[in-house]
Amino acid sequence: MRRRSRLAAAALAVALALIAAVTLSCGGGDEEDQPLIVGNLNAFTGALSEFGQPLRNSVQLAADHVNDAGGINGQPMRVVSRDTGVNPTMGVDAARALVDVEGAVGIVGALSSGVTIAAAQAVTIPQGVLLISGASTAPSITVLDDNDFLFRTTPSDASQGVVLARVAREQGYNTVGILYINNAYGEGLAAQFTASFEALGGTVTASVPHEDAQPTYASELTRATEGNPDALAAMSYTGHAQVYVREALEGGYADTFLFVDGVKGSEWIDGIDAWEALDGTLGTAQGGPDTPQKSAFTDSYVENYGFPPSHPFMGEHYDAAVLMALAAAHAGTNTDSAKIRDSLRAVANAPGEVIGPGRDELARALQLIADGDDINYNGVGGEIEFDENGDVTGAIEIWTVLDGQIQSTGRFELP
Repeated sequence: MRRRSRLAAAALAVALALIAAVTLSCGGGDEEDQPLIVGNLNAFTGALSEFGQPLRNSVQLAADHVNDAGGINGQPMRVVSRDTGVNPTMGVDAARALVDVEGAVGIVGALSSGVTIAAAQAVTIPQGVLLISGASTAPSITVLDDNDFLFRTTPSDASQGVVLARVAREQGYNTVGILYINNAYGEGLAAQFTASFEALGGTVTASVPHEDAQPTYASELTRATEGNPDALAAMSYTGHAQVYVREALEGGYADTFLFVDGVKGSEWIDGIDAWEALDGTLGTAQGGPDTPQKSAFTDSYVENYGFPPSHPFMGEHYDAAVLMALAAAHAGTNTDSAKIRDSLRAVANAPGEVIGPGRDELARALQLIADGDDINYNGVGGEIEFDENGDVTGAIEIWTVLDGQIQSTGRFELP
């Protein structure tokens, strides 16, 4: 009888050990044992693929700096990227995989506003997962019913549309035709530009939507340039512009353009050998003047990757990832997204000791948080003060195609 009791006890001990092992393999265990897993909804294919790797590099650079500074709550920060293809359906699937399969406690992304909205409504809002976009600028995001789980580190196109209209009038354009991508980004930017341009005395002769990945845009170009407007505003993505700007130039539809953030890239201009034809073209994009924060980011990016930052929204992606990490440290959790969300404004907004980007600054921030002191993160993209909608304000840069490259004009304006 005593021998059977010992055998039963041994069997029970083995069973409990097996249960414990299974629990740990399924994500159980102490909170302190869990890394901070941050998803990255990105665009490695599709009309924004030119942006994909640079923005992914920026998010990874943030994680590298966090880990060099000691990690979050004693554990490393890990970035997992998924491709959206700039497609809302694919973006929803990617977001679901990041949350349900990879265990992401928060997501940085997406690029396209339409993808961000779809992923938020289908995945992150219902599941209570924090999502911070460093690139989605559609004004409609401001009023989305998101239960305070959707933020962005880049200003709304309510600002960009105003500044672009001002630039158009300064250039002497009385009439402008618009060709825009038929999604939340294109619709919102076209609407804001139209309202602002017409308030300044200009006339939008046509505002024509186009679908994604068309082999030709001849029909849309015909309608957008009817009446021979002074300029054609290209409110799309680099992959679209590469096709229809070439068609516009070769077909004689237009030779004077206005550009926006979605087409601020050099690869597509290289692809159609249009540097000379586009020389002097002006565009707008979210961004401010040089600051110590921008310089620190640029220096670190060059140190890590061997070349300087090349595209819009790279700093804003870095900021989004850093803020998610600092909020997790402030909340004392790597797994509870709601608590991390609740700490986001505490680390981003004033008051508090001003903190910038870079491993040394983040190490200082983490020590201040551990000591119970307030911090105020000022990012690469500028001062970040989240309002009740999760929005930030910021300057709009006026850039130009000049001498075979994309250059800043040195003008940065508020709406």
